Amino acid sequence: MPFGRVENERLMGGIYADILGAVAQKMQLVLLPVVLPRKRIEGAVVSGDIDLRCYFNPEWTPNPTAYEWSKPLFSLRDVLFAPQGTPELLSLDAIPHGTPVSTTLGYVYPSLEARFKRGALVRDDSADEEKVLLKMTAERTPLGLTNSHALDWYRKNVPKHKLAPWQFVVHTTDIFCAVPKNAAIPASRTLAAIEDLRKSGRIDAMLRAYR
Repeated sequence: MPFGRVENERLMGGIYADILGAVAQKMQLVLLPVVLPRKRIEGAVVSGDIDLRCYFNPEWTPNPTAYEWSKPLFSLRDVLFAPQGTPELLSLDAIPHGTPVSTTLGYVYPSLEARFKRGALVRDDSADEEKVLLKMTAERTPLGLTNSHALDWYRKNVPKHKLAPWQFVVHTTDIFCAVPKNAAIPASRTLAAIEDLRKSGRIDAMLRAYR
């Protein structure tokens, strides 16, 4: 959360579910969310099993030309954060060499990749961003890396989070929806529905509901 609440391998709520539901309603279609491990999604796209991906960016796929892309729906900020009592981070150069950072398995962090490669920072991967936040509450690493929406949600809904009040922005990414070119539903129809929702302000309203 706030992007997705998954129970028994079913998408049950969150921003992602709200956007997909609104698109399906706009198109007068039945929504069937498909929950897959991150590394299996590209294969499902190739197999023609997916008609729409949201919470997505062209940099996150090896095959961006396999999709038709919406206009940006909102921005996502990758932020570093720390356990309670940690002095506010003012620059990346202030981080000691070799510092472990709680990260999400399979995620790419463009602004920090060079530091990871040379060992200035060391990835400590968890399965998803919720586990990163839990790990940081348990003070397993000196720094964590997540998106600002998830961090704000966690601080608001977990009063005993034991996290420092600051966050340090390392990268900002535009978030899109994308229709595979082999989707059963024409991309033009799906993207038109998404654009109507974007221009009407409904997507912004969905985001505000989780702040």
